[in-house]
Amino acid sequence: MLDGSGSRFPVTMRLKKRTDFLRVFRKGATWSGACFALHVLPRAEGPRLGIVISRKYGTAVERNRAKRRIREAFRANTERLPSADILVRPSPACREATVDEIARLLIEGASRAIGR
Repeated sequence: MLDGSGSRFPVTMRLKKRTDFLRVFRKGATWSGACFALHVLPRAEGPRLGIVISRKYGTAVERNRAKRRIREAFRANTERLPSADILVRPSPACREATVDEIARLLIEGASRAIGR
């Protein structure tokens, strides 16, 4: 996923505070796809990502692998995403998805959720 070229997932692109997560859950538009559900709340500055994944998803290894894939898809496609806070709730179907498939669904879902 990361080729060691120095590309990172900066702190400015992360949702970190509980209040931010709750605000997006309560006020954001939702979209559900085959791989995950999205909660999207428009904002003035660039996009930010938050990931919520339950233990029901699988082992810690599976959960962390899913989070890495989602973060990489987000990071590589930031310029194509709308300026919004995006929460991703992956489903078990996401285990088999590639980074490219996740990126396509992330862009499509965020755009559709904001377009409502």
